[in-house]
Amino acid sequence: MTEWTCVLTEWTCVLAEWTCVLNELTINIATALTTAEICPEKELQEKAATLSNMALQIADQGDIPKAIALWEEVASTLAQISAYSDLVTVLSNLGVADERNGLVYLAQAIWLTLRIQAPLSQTIRLISALYNRVPQGDELEALLGATAMFFCNYRGEGHPQLEELQEHSFKMIAGAANAQGIETEEAFGNWFTQQRLNDSEYFLPRLNQRLEDIVGDRWLFDRSQVSMGE
Repeated sequence: MTEWTCVLTEWTCVLAEWTCVLNELTINIATALTTAEICPEKELQEKAATLSNMALQIADQGDIPKAIALWEEVASTLAQISAYSDLVTVLSNLGVADERNGLVYLAQAIWLTLRIQAPLSQTIRLISALYNRVPQGDELEALLGATAMFFCNYRGEGHPQLEELQEHSFKMIAGAANAQGIETEEAFGNWFTQQRLNDSEYFLPRLNQRLEDIVGDRWLFDRSQVSMGE
């Protein structure tokens, strides 16, 4: 019995050693997997930053088509790591740089601002940029102006430029009304209500639909991966 006890004790020690080895391997594998997940994201961020700087330099040199191609690659890279705030900035750059397809890029940027917490001043600038490219009298003018006012009211608390942004947003709505023949204050009030610009549950989904119509099948990112409030 004593001999068997010694053997069992020895095997117990061996098993304990193997358990320690396996535990250590498990920890090492888990650490390696975590590092593997983090490193590609960091690498993609660095790649996007490098390409974006290159695009800016190339745009300054006047080679706009090449800059646009680089910014589109940056947009794709940022979308892979869900860096949507940075993606809005890149889409804004594309909207300014590409005169022919600017509407498509600006529409995607504004579509994102309906879902993420983008800086207010940047959002109003984007809305204004698209507003200025919309045909005069188009319904989209009023939708953009109402959305700009909505963002000022719900995201503008404490913003140092809030009054200026509100004034600019109201001018967009007033311009939209004027383009549709609205001239008096009373007529404006009736028009504002009839257009349901006081109902965010109407004008936000309507704007969303118009933006998606503008973009069509030319999205630079997968919309299904974007969550509200990111």
